[in-house]
Amino acid sequence: MGKKKRRPNPLGLDFNNLNFFYGIPHCHTILSTGRGTPYEALEYGKRQGLNFMIITDHNGYLYDNILDKETVITKWRFLIRSIEKFNKKNEDFVAIPGFETRSEPFGDLNILNPKTYFTGIVNNINSLLLWLIADGSAIVSINHPHKSIEKLPISPYLNEYLKTIEVGNGSPPHKYSRHDKYYYNLLDKGFKLGAINSEDNHRINFGESENLTGLIANNLDTISIIDAFKKHRTYATESRTLKLYFTINSVFMGESIDRNSFDELNFYVYAEDSKRIINTIQIISNGGKVIHEICDINLKKIKYMYQLKLNKFNSWYIIKVFLDDKKEALSSPIFIK
Repeated sequence: MGKKKRRPNPLGLDFNNLNFFYGIPHCHTILSTGRGTPYEALEYGKRQGLNFMIITDHNGYLYDNILDKETVITKWRFLIRSIEKFNKKNEDFVAIPGFETRSEPFGDLNILNPKTYFTGIVNNINSLLLWLIADGSAIVSINHPHKSIEKLPISPYLNEYLKTIEVGNGSPPHKYSRHDKYYYNLLDKGFKLGAINSEDNHRINFGESENLTGLIANNLDTISIIDAFKKHRTYATESRTLKLYFTINSVFMGESIDRNSFDELNFYVYAEDSKRIINTIQIISNGGKVIHEICDINLKKIKYMYQLKLNKFNSWYIIKVFLDDKKEALSSPIFIK
């Protein structure tokens, strides 16, 4: 799983020291519509074997006051104190603050790793961008997308901050749902999005389900976790033991290839699961079209190479994995520019 280190590599990802971490980037506590204090939530998630959690209570509640020992503070400040306290006591786990907000008409968004918060609904994307620029640390994730998210206008400025999309969401007592098609549709529009999976917990069951976000980093610390989100080194998995990444022409998952530099694309796919059999792997591109499929793998570990002629109309490629127990996983893309 990798050992927590204090100093992340400032030069980027060390491919000779890849570690796979698993966590929940979207969950709720007693501060809004969930149960348990933030500290209790983090303790529970750690006991379930998670490496990180991002607590994202609804922003409309965060201005309310709460009693912390003998001091009255806002719920936002209470969240920050809880996370700081937990991180100080736990060297092998990372807790990160965030909050959930509603946008009209696009749906719910998570603001991850902000310095502060805002209340109310996002009615203007440009206003949100100005807030993000002023904050300086936050990134944005799309929650449980629906048809309305397809109205979101593409913008190079928005691509700087909008980094991930939930392709899976849910935990008991709520229904688990997959959102692959919105992932594909937004990639087709030109959004640069990584794939994540969130339990979106509202009960004290953090980490009990296996629908998690896997990410690849050298170190387990806040800077490395957020960097993995920013650089699309994440994958949505329904198996907490799956390791997954791929490269094209030695370009790593989440990065971009210049279409004028190559006539052929050389894929390298790495998938490994210590508990489940890998049955099928698909290479998927624009429109959700399956470009290539490897069936009847029946292995727990595979390193697969495939060569594909460059198609000038394709702007992204992802990997989809099918495992035993009807479990699935989706990688983040490699983009063709």
